[in-house]
Amino acid sequence: MVKVTKIVILGGGFVGIRAAQDLAEKCINAGIKREIVVVDKESTHIYRSDLYEVATAFNKKITDSCMLQLKETVATPIYKLLFGRGRFIHDEVIGIDGDKRIVHLKDSGALSYDYLIVAMGSENNYFGIPGLRQNAMTMKTVADALKFNCHLDGFFAELKKKRVSRTVNIVIGGGGATGVEMAGELIGSLKKLCAKYKYDCRKVNVELIEGTEKLLGMDKEGTALVLARLKKLGVVVSLQTLIKKVEKKEIVLKGKDGKLKKKFYDILVWTGGVMVNPVVSAGLGEKKYGGAILVNPFLQSYEDRNVFAGGDNAFFEDTVNPGKRLPMLGSVAVEQGEILAENIFRLSQGKEMKAFVPGKMQMVIPIGGKYAVWKSGERLFSGNWVWLLKRIVYLKYALSILPFWKAVRKWLRSTEIFIDND
Repeated sequence: MVKVTKIVILGGGFVGIRAAQDLAEKCINAGIKREIVVVDKESTHIYRSDLYEVATAFNKKITDSCMLQLKETVATPIYKLLFGRGRFIHDEVIGIDGDKRIVHLKDSGALSYDYLIVAMGSENNYFGIPGLRQNAMTMKTVADALKFNCHLDGFFAELKKKRVSRTVNIVIGGGGATGVEMAGELIGSLKKLCAKYKYDCRKVNVELIEGTEKLLGMDKEGTALVLARLKKLGVVVSLQTLIKKVEKKEIVLKGKDGKLKKKFYDILVWTGGVMVNPVVSAGLGEKKYGGAILVNPFLQSYEDRNVFAGGDNAFFEDTVNPGKRLPMLGSVAVEQGEILAENIFRLSQGKEMKAFVPGKMQMVIPIGGKYAVWKSGERLFSGNWVWLLKRIVYLKYALSILPFWKAVRKWLRSTEIFIDND
């Protein structure tokens, strides 16, 4: 019996799904039999760029039905995206043995491979800040977003029930994409929630705290643009401010003057950093690269020619910023998924691989209402038309992984729900 080459893909995110779909198509077109296996501890593929929309979407009434509809705007079952051309294992990876070419799964045991793609993404990084993990809400998964949505509604429902009228402080830690998107979109959501529960919206404060002098990692001009937009919406922004300690209803902050001060909060959301999945760091990653796998121009591990990596799990040097890795952007992850599929297919055929050449860095960030900023290389754009571009980006992505009408319906439904706050 001829042995069938097994390609195992760890992670059903942007990298993993693109790689799995492209690999399957290449093998079918070439008449080659390959076993493609995707492993993820989550059952669904998530369009993470819209998690902030799920978190802040307004609901007239919280029901299981509306929560399911919200989830479906960004989530698609992974097995449905394989179209019967690959196998999906819903399980958690607990270890990777490169010497034996085995992946250890929590419930399913050992899974062997001939070629491995490591794209398990990242996890929240709390930077050792005391009390942060225990007291802050996060925005990394669809479960996080839904939890925040229900918690926010329930918080105001409880205030109404107790007939309490006081100042409410919602604090977001981290001025990256998720933090800025959350802060901007929360304003519209809070206006509707306050009307729903007859609460004085003027008593609700939203503050964004960022440890550096930059927002979205942008330069001085970009930061000023984002800062002006957030302030116009009514968001208080504190730059060069560090969260040093978190207690149940109080945080200790260190400002740029070096002084410590305490601040009361009702809801704290942490979006201030991520780290490479610990399983990757322990198994194949290198400490000097933040736990990521150092890859060559083909996204192939320098240590093992049968192991490839992409997204947050790969350290691919940024030629624009030598010594630093490429930005962790969804567009980069999709590009890497395409090259990974191409190179594993070529390698298995004994052909020369193709170097990964990243496209121009693109970042589109909505900041409340139908407004967004777009950074394309060194150029910066903003306005309502950029918000429309953001929705087109999602449609384009949905069309790339789903059948035409399923993609269009998903896009239309999500747009209908998300613009309710605008």
